[in-house]
Amino acid sequence: MATGALVQKSLFGVNLDYPGWRVVAAGFLIFFFAFGGPTASMPLLYNEVIHEFGWSRTTATLIYTWKGITGAVVAIFLIGPLVERFGLKPVFLTVVTLQAIGFAAFLAVHSVWTYYLTGFLIGLGQGAVLLCIKLMVSRWFVRNVGLAGAMALAGSSIGGIVFPWYILATMPALGWRLTFALIGIGIFVVAIPLILAARPEPTEEELLPEIGSSNAAASSPGVAGAARAAELDLSFGQLIRRPMFWGIVLSVMIIAGVDQGLFQNSQLYFTREAGLSPALAVSALSVTFLVGMLSKFVAGWFFDKYSVRGVTLWYLLIALMVILAFPVDNYATALLFSFSLGVAHGGLVCEGPVLAKHVYGPKHMNRVLPVITGFFSLGSASGPALLAFFYDRNGSYAMGFALFVGLALLAALMLSRVRPLYRDRLHSATRAG
Repeated sequence: MATGALVQKSLFGVNLDYPGWRVVAAGFLIFFFAFGGPTASMPLLYNEVIHEFGWSRTTATLIYTWKGITGAVVAIFLIGPLVERFGLKPVFLTVVTLQAIGFAAFLAVHSVWTYYLTGFLIGLGQGAVLLCIKLMVSRWFVRNVGLAGAMALAGSSIGGIVFPWYILATMPALGWRLTFALIGIGIFVVAIPLILAARPEPTEEELLPEIGSSNAAASSPGVAGAARAAELDLSFGQLIRRPMFWGIVLSVMIIAGVDQGLFQNSQLYFTREAGLSPALAVSALSVTFLVGMLSKFVAGWFFDKYSVRGVTLWYLLIALMVILAFPVDNYATALLFSFSLGVAHGGLVCEGPVLAKHVYGPKHMNRVLPVITGFFSLGSASGPALLAFFYDRNGSYAMGFALFVGLALLAALMLSRVRPLYRDRLHSATRAG
């Protein structure tokens, strides 16, 4: 038994008896049903509404824009203050319920305005769901915040593998309205009970193993004091007036737009430009999520080890991924692009808690992480419609791809100027103790 424990530690570098990992497991399942599956299903909707209503690609993908903008506004302006006033669990339950109602509203879609209204209702919940899971998990971790977030987010990747096949199998018999409405059932049956059962926050004593450089640090009486001393002596109002804060949120927004612009247009690109069948296009999408799931673990470890610099290097991978979109014209090149999209996508979303905690510390997480997540949602909302607009205007994605390469490089450049202030202060304080 002792040998097994040592091997486990040498493989993972973490103590799996730590109660925070149970919160990660709950987050994994919530991500599967309430975020990853629903998000991965959206690209399969656009062909259906284009065929039924005769809409342009821009019109079809704008539902993702309305959903994302709504989620961004909720995250930036509402979630932080609401969590501080009412607590995380009541807010979490409310937004998950709103998301499930939003998917049920697909049954009433018969015009472009009801279509967009459905996106608005989903956006009220889904963007906040992403934020609430990240808040819940990141509260339990300091040293392994990137890995913990990646492990929870792996549920999103598996949802992205499973749900498109569910859509492909059920949509011919049930139609797209009922197929998408049924997504809300998993949210009600699985996500809500898990939120009710989860512990949203650790005690100071429970968090001690995550503060030091090893589990031995938990026995040091000065560790908690060192963690408090490392906190930045700045108010939230002072933080948001500093250029570094805006460098973070704008770089996150830009890279999210590039990532989701490629992802949300991928099924249209594969079926209508590369000539793939729907089944082959979905199989390529599954590759993206399978690779993305594995990539998340690498990215989480990489971000924990290299902090902001690691995130910056990952943003450069996004630029390379976009370049690989240019030659897609058959199944082999689609698979290559899907693989690269999965690798690059794996590092996104889980970088938000790392940036918030490593730069500004636990004291500001309830206010900083919602803003970062909100700008991520804003970028995610803008990218798909922007890329679709370039196609509708030029009859090709080429100019949009070129723009997205430049935007990814710009995001990496902006983030390269950010420093992990709290992480550096914490390392200095714990070494001094």
